[in-house]
Amino acid sequence: MIFVNIDNHEPEQDWLNKADVLTNQLLAAVPADRAGIIEDNEDMWGELKQHFCNVLQRKCWYSESVNDFAHCHVDHFRPKSKAIDENGHDQGGYWWLAFNWRNYRYSAPAGNVRKRDYFHVNANKANFPADALEHEDIRFLDPTDPEDPNKLKFDNEGIISSKEADVFSRDYIQAEYTIRRMNLNMTGLVEGRRDKYRKTARLIRQVQELLALQVINFDMARRQSIRGKQIELIELAHRFSEYSSAVKYCLRESGYDWALNIAIEA
Repeated sequence: MIFVNIDNHEPEQDWLNKADVLTNQLLAAVPADRAGIIEDNEDMWGELKQHFCNVLQRKCWYSESVNDFAHCHVDHFRPKSKAIDENGHDQGGYWWLAFNWRNYRYSAPAGNVRKRDYFHVNANKANFPADALEHEDIRFLDPTDPEDPNKLKFDNEGIISSKEADVFSRDYIQAEYTIRRMNLNMTGLVEGRRDKYRKTARLIRQVQELLALQVINFDMARRQSIRGKQIELIELAHRFSEYSSAVKYCLRESGYDWALNIAIEA
């Protein structure tokens, strides 16, 4: 998962105007008519698919995979029709957010199909348009929340898990729920992260060995080799690179200041 500052990606004004009209229709409609309004205008979020696809140059905001041969989705983070909790009960959907672009996330199809209408709220569930979403204590990690992606960690097998070890902590429960509900440890994702993590670890070892030799005997040719490998690490950690969060985690976990600087700068 990677942080996306969604406020920097507002749609065109024409789209916003249409969304406002439809939202006002929903607010004025009787409950029985709301589903029809939403279903008749499903193309609205489809119009923004390419817009949100471009944010991370085709990367899914949840998995960081690039899906060139898949019909990726615009996910309603808070589901519009139903919000199913961990006990299988419908807590009530967020119908008034159906045309709210800030509720959209660009998602690979496999994860979005798994996510479906699951959305467990621990406390302060918003059930009406006037209710404050900010008061909700939600269980899904949100890529548009700057704190949430940092609640995850990676290992050299490509497995993603909670950074927090305490199984009773809020951060652990959020991470476990998100990983399970979106199947973020499916085979293809694990393999992709494993390859990037191991390549990163290998480059880190090579750079550190060369740096140690430089302390003994500085060599310009060796310096160029170090530079080339560090540039490769910067490219792997770039936000547009697949599985960059795993790469950055590996860099930070190495304990080397130079590797940490690359993670920060990337």
